[in-house]
Amino acid sequence: ALRRSQLVDNTGGHILPGRLTDKGDVSRKEKDFFGDPTMWRRGRGWYERIWPACSRGQLKVGIDATPAYHVWHNAPMNMANFFGGQKAALRIVWMVRDPVAKFWSYFWELKAYRGEWDKVQFAAWTAPKIERTKQCLSKDPNHPLWPPSLPPPFTGCAPHLDHGLYEPQLRRWLQFFAPSQMMLVSFVGYARRPAAVVRDVLVHAGVPTSAAAASANAIKGIKNRNSKVQGHGRMPRRIYHELHALYDPFVQRFY
Repeated sequence: ALRRSQLVDNTGGHILPGRLTDKGDVSRKEKDFFGDPTMWRRGRGWYERIWPACSRGQLKVGIDATPAYHVWHNAPMNMANFFGGQKAALRIVWMVRDPVAKFWSYFWELKAYRGEWDKVQFAAWTAPKIERTKQCLSKDPNHPLWPPSLPPPFTGCAPHLDHGLYEPQLRRWLQFFAPSQMMLVSFVGYARRPAAVVRDVLVHAGVPTSAAAASANAIKGIKNRNSKVQGHGRMPRRIYHELHALYDPFVQRFY
């Protein structure tokens, strides 16, 4: 998901994040409804009440910026079923990042919860995940490893590492949505040119080009950093190379 301050706060009111849920401030952008089974069971009425009523003559775009939707196997199916005949109006934006960098960032995001996470070391946390992934690949080097609910012996392959298995996940989304509905955004490209990416996302969402350009001008000069990994150094080189070797075939198939 793109930063909420840029897609919500600087877009002239065209983008609406809906109201907060019981998950707190994070729910300003992340609703989790279509992926998390506990949220999905809350039903249509619960989700629809999050959003304000539409006004005639005003273009308003609701944004559910839940990054984990690509990992939840049922998310695209739930979304397609929920919107039914209106699903063609949906526009999907997927920000993709180098899977190894994504995994490193994810670890430090978990560490930010503190408590028991203060005791967790990256190498010890990662080792069993890599070992499980290798076990699955030894049985079939071309296996997608995702979703975790696959039948044995491929149940629970790539724990946490499956966040970077974009190729099988993209194929899943394309079972329910047309390619023209999807926009893939590079994390690196966004970090380098946030204004241009925000403009393109807004146009993709149906915001008039003039309004999209005005919003882009409002954020020019803003620098983006991934604060989750700031001050934590670099991933150990041995693990870095090992993860790259695991992900490389999936990255090539994704391209």
